[in-house]
Amino acid sequence: MKQRIITAIVLFMVAAPLFLIEELFIGFFILMLLMAGYAAYEMLNMFNKESKIHIIPYITTIVLTIIVFLNATLSMSKTLGLDKYDVLSFDINFGFSILVVVLVLLSMMVMISTYSGKQIGKSFTTIFYVGMAVASMMTLRMMGVRFIIYLFLITALTDIFAFAFGMKFGKHKMSPKISPKKSWEGAIAGTVIATIIASLFAIFYDVFPTYFNPNNDMTLLVTFSSLGELSRAAQAPIIIVITLVASMLGQIGDLVASKFKRTYEIKDFSNIFPGHGGVLDRFDSALFVSMFLVLVFISIQATFPV
Repeated sequence: MKQRIITAIVLFMVAAPLFLIEELFIGFFILMLLMAGYAAYEMLNMFNKESKIHIIPYITTIVLTIIVFLNATLSMSKTLGLDKYDVLSFDINFGFSILVVVLVLLSMMVMISTYSGKQIGKSFTTIFYVGMAVASMMTLRMMGVRFIIYLFLITALTDIFAFAFGMKFGKHKMSPKISPKKSWEGAIAGTVIATIIASLFAIFYDVFPTYFNPNNDMTLLVTFSSLGELSRAAQAPIIIVITLVASMLGQIGDLVASKFKRTYEIKDFSNIFPGHGGVLDRFDSALFVSMFLVLVFISIQATFPV
């Protein structure tokens, strides 16, 4: 436990400035780039437990994951009208990435005899799960600091209170075959508390310091959708529903990672974070919820444009 706490403190001290300080955006971008590559490595390392993947498709899968991450970030950010970051100024349709992935993986199946159809499926899973998830987190940060804070409020509070209440009051197992320690009591408590606190943040965002809210935006939905022009009371039910669903999906994301680990009989994806495991252990919920939030925000903007 001591090691886990020390790692969490160090991780927060290193990552928080990159996540929260606008001037360090390029540092956040580099962090996400490294995160995509290392998470892909973790997935492939896990799949290797069943059957070894040849070094060429192994490395190629990591490279393709990074390409999908970059292209998906570009595509989602342009869809949301986020064009202020010169670091992502190139313009390639996302369909380009899909075509490249399909052609490269199928070609390697022919050229490398040990690279089977089953292993192609593992490469596809790695490329699109990791690539799209990290791209979604990147997109949320590009939307603004408030969106990345909102994401981690939901996932961190859900995890913390689900664990605390589960340890004390948990009697009914939520998914005993995947994660025996998780209980319905803990899951419900984590979701309720996270929904209340994260929703209050999103609804009353204008009370935060000017540095994090230079435009004095009233709520989370301001600037990218006409819903942000509604009264606070009218926006509240929308935000609460989004937060509630995101919290529940965060727990599903945690179980997705657990199901992978149980299937391939590993304790952690890696040990890069002592006491916490790997990137996919530490950020499983956040990555899963990121995809949901970007999907929701793109849908909201398309339905209720500014």
